[in-house]
Amino acid sequence: MTDSSMVMRKVREKIDNLAITEAEAARQIEVGSGTLSRHLSGAYVRSDSLAKYRRWLAGIAKPRRAAPKPAQLPLHARRDNADPIRPPAQRPARPHRVVDLFGGCGGLSLGFDLADGRGLFQTVLSVDLEEPMVRVFNDNHPVPAGRAPVARQADLAEFFNEAEVLAYFLDHLAAFEGDDALSRELDTMRPVGLGRLVALIQATDERFVAALTQARAGRAYLNAYAKVSRQQLGQTSVLGFHVALKLPQPGTGAPSFSPPLWGRTTRPAEAPTSSTLVPDPKTIADARGQAELLWDVEIQKLRDRVMGSGSGQLVSSAQKIKAALTLLDKRAYSAVKGAWLTWRATRDALRRQFFDDESVLRQLRAIYSRGRQAHVLLGGPPCQGFSRIGRGKIRSLREQSVHVQADARAGDRRNRLMHQYVLFVAALAPEVFLFENVRHFQARVTTPEGTFQATDVLAEAIHSISHDGLDYAITSAILTASNHLVPQTRERFFMAGVHPNVVTASGRANAPAWCLTLPVHPPIPLKVALTGLPEPVYASRSNPLGRTSTVLDVEEISGDGPTGEYLKWVRQPEPGADLERGPSSVDAHCTRDSRPDDRAFFAMLGPGKRWMDYRCDDNPVVTDLASLVRWALTVESAGGAGLSQQRLNELLKALDGSLSIRLLLDRIPLPPGEVLHHLCAPNYLKKREGNHGDWLARLNPEAPSKTMVSHMGKDTYAYIHPSSDRTISVREAARVQSFPDWFAFGSVGLVDGYRIIGNAVPPLLSTQLALRVAVLLASVPRASEADADRSVSLSRPSSSVQPGLL
Repeated sequence: MTDSSMVMRKVREKIDNLAITEAEAARQIEVGSGTLSRHLSGAYVRSDSLAKYRRWLAGIAKPRRAAPKPAQLPLHARRDNADPIRPPAQRPARPHRVVDLFGGCGGLSLGFDLADGRGLFQTVLSVDLEEPMVRVFNDNHPVPAGRAPVARQADLAEFFNEAEVLAYFLDHLAAFEGDDALSRELDTMRPVGLGRLVALIQATDERFVAALTQARAGRAYLNAYAKVSRQQLGQTSVLGFHVALKLPQPGTGAPSFSPPLWGRTTRPAEAPTSSTLVPDPKTIADARGQAELLWDVEIQKLRDRVMGSGSGQLVSSAQKIKAALTLLDKRAYSAVKGAWLTWRATRDALRRQFFDDESVLRQLRAIYSRGRQAHVLLGGPPCQGFSRIGRGKIRSLREQSVHVQADARAGDRRNRLMHQYVLFVAALAPEVFLFENVRHFQARVTTPEGTFQATDVLAEAIHSISHDGLDYAITSAILTASNHLVPQTRERFFMAGVHPNVVTASGRANAPAWCLTLPVHPPIPLKVALTGLPEPVYASRSNPLGRTSTVLDVEEISGDGPTGEYLKWVRQPEPGADLERGPSSVDAHCTRDSRPDDRAFFAMLGPGKRWMDYRCDDNPVVTDLASLVRWALTVESAGGAGLSQQRLNELLKALDGSLSIRLLLDRIPLPPGEVLHHLCAPNYLKKREGNHGDWLARLNPEAPSKTMVSHMGKDTYAYIHPSSDRTISVREAARVQSFPDWFAFGSVGLVDGYRIIGNAVPPLLSTQLALRVAVLLASVPRASEADADRSVSLSRPSSSVQPGLL
């Protein structure tokens, strides 16, 4: 008797014992009454139906999917009472200025720029440390000839204090908006104009390049340099040492030098006045001491990595660092170190002498208040720094003039970037600030003084380091992109801060919570995001992203409701283009060409299936086979069956949860010269739930995509196309992130393209937040088109609003 026959016989017996009808039994079992009748009559029973019968016989209830915890999705409870997303009733006379920190390629600020067809906001400054990010941003934000580009490459950890932030913003704004009057105001400040300071800094940079060139020509340096390979000097930690110090990489001849803050001229400065700036001896001594400490800390990091334990790649890296230190940590590099110390100390002393002057801050604030304000500040500072901000640190920031970047003992530079974000809020006093972070950024953070609400710590930090105090109303929430028209299950932490006078003018008691409370829409499946995109081209040296122009298959936008809204967004015409439809072609529809044997494995994966879904952990058949092999190893005559002890040991190692994957891989023909599929390596086979078991997965076309991450720059096997045996292209990833088709990525390579997109905020999510912010700002009275008197109501809060929690 078969297993199914035995089960159905027991089903019949239970029906008779309970004295119920077949219809009632079918209802309890959750099968159709006709289906039950056929199965009882001897018809074939499928495995899923058989499982229902077994559960019913055992009295086991049907497994139910656990409901999500309300704390994980705090906004979803507001589905029914969230206001619809609408633009303000009246558009501003001129767009609200937006500043984007840690801006990347501009996903967060792009949503603001494109909100309601443009005109509500304009991003006037974006700052990011990485040049590829800045390049892509500026490619997609063209400016008139002679004006400064929107995005600038700068290290936000370098800013000293509020005065330097204001000067940097105003200097950039003058160049970006072509504001000659602003340039003159900056260059006629007392005791020394900003143009004079910049000229002195740039002269210092020129002397440093000359001194460094001379140091690199010395015999001791050249002898030591010749003994170290490019590979050793190009090791990641060694490169990081030079990046942290803003020191050019080792070489011979004139260095390739990219100057830090104030080293690049953004506008023609007025002729310097006869007055000059001479730092006092104490300022110079302090600056040199900080520079020496910074050098020692960074060198010690390299020494520590040499002494660290590890295996494989870690050992190789340590050996490279050790070889590099024969140059960097020896007397041959002393001339380079000396030139760097003089340069860094002189540069920092000039900046401190200028920006620590309270009269300079007063003049900058007055210039800023005359219609030059930034209205919205965006950004996503790393979360590590939040847990280290500490209330004790908050209290001391103001007295230290917020020279946090000069404290080399602060450790990881990411721990200082939250301070810098707070510093920009305090300096620019925007009407609204908004930043996002990873889902695991917690609303409760542990500081050196205890555990506090993140919103409270941030509010106190802003109040403590700003002149006259700024008491923002602040709220945080987790937003899931798939709930808001984006075809991706991306969860991110958002925090919004609204100036108290904007709260009062808006009439909303919890204005920041309203900003983050968006209507929830049905999810958009991945197949919608891929609509119209043909097969991509494969990346190669002769075929970079910029040379791929793929014609779209879609002739018109179709679909109603959320699907139609999403398609209209990604297919919208480029700003300034006179087109009824979106672009007919896209760039960057380019992907990696995987190994043929890997593509054969891709073909075996079903939609939405991950590597770990094909494992057979805790399978009794595998367990029993392993027991048999162990027994065979104890039998002396095992070899008589044609299996050696070595072969039996090999079998035993293979009899675990990865056996099913091994069997699938064994079906794939091996490339010439290989004896085992490369995915059978132990480091791959051990991947399972909790150990990156989704590192290789095919996307499900019927559901929103998994989260796009920056790791795609290194490996895209976690993003296999739902129907083609390849990984997704850069453009497909951009579609999932809701970048419009006209947005270009062609000026960077494949690796940077994936990484830039993975780091971005979905612009379609951002634009919904932007419309909320626009409504709030529309309630603020404006004195004139130039907003000349705007600061009267904003720089001095009239009331204190306590931070709230959503």
